[in-house]
Amino acid sequence: MASSTTAKRLFGLNALVAWIGFGGQFLINLFDIIPYSQPDPTLLGHSAAGWPGAIGRIFDSMTYFTNWSNLVVCIGLTALFLAPGRAGSLFTTLRNSGLFMITMTGILYHLLIAPYVQPESWNALTSLFEHYITPVTTVLVWLLVGPRGRFTMRETLRIYVLPLTWIAFALVRGAVQGVYPYGFLNVATLGYPAVLTLVVEILIAGYVIALLYAAIDRLLSRGRGVSVGARI
Repeated sequence: MASSTTAKRLFGLNALVAWIGFGGQFLINLFDIIPYSQPDPTLLGHSAAGWPGAIGRIFDSMTYFTNWSNLVVCIGLTALFLAPGRAGSLFTTLRNSGLFMITMTGILYHLLIAPYVQPESWNALTSLFEHYITPVTTVLVWLLVGPRGRFTMRETLRIYVLPLTWIAFALVRGAVQGVYPYGFLNVATLGYPAVLTLVVEILIAGYVIALLYAAIDRLLSRGRGVSVGARI
């Protein structure tokens, strides 16, 4: 098992990478560093320029699953950096949710968004961190230093709380305001049957990934003499 010093350093690196991507995107939206005009009235991106639209831009940015997942990683890995032995049921689910959500972010962005949307200027840099560097770093750090023995079968269900909350939030906001974060979630153009069918397919595929993480954690825990479900 990696030493606590090594684990602390890797947790810190992971947190830093996540904060760079999330924090950079937050600042871009807050200060309107890259003015953006969304031509599609059914997609997010219609806040006023400058300070008058700052709150709207931040609210819009937090409607993206990308930012939800990166923020969860930021919080979880910062907490582990400060206390590598941190445990507890709620924190374990937060840690596992971050791993799961950032994995889905990387996969879904690569498959459903990257082929059609090309970020520009500083957005290209923050996108690189949020969609590629942070997902890869988070998975590698988890594989190397865990914590082990915490991704149980029960966790494969509990990690869906935040993603399901996000789906409900995005669809309810869309129904009320008529704007959606992603084209594949755009009920205004695709309709509910198509969108909900895709959502179910993504959730099922995600559960396969969750089961894979649970199996890997069990295997690595046995190899390192850690009992499954242990709080280390």
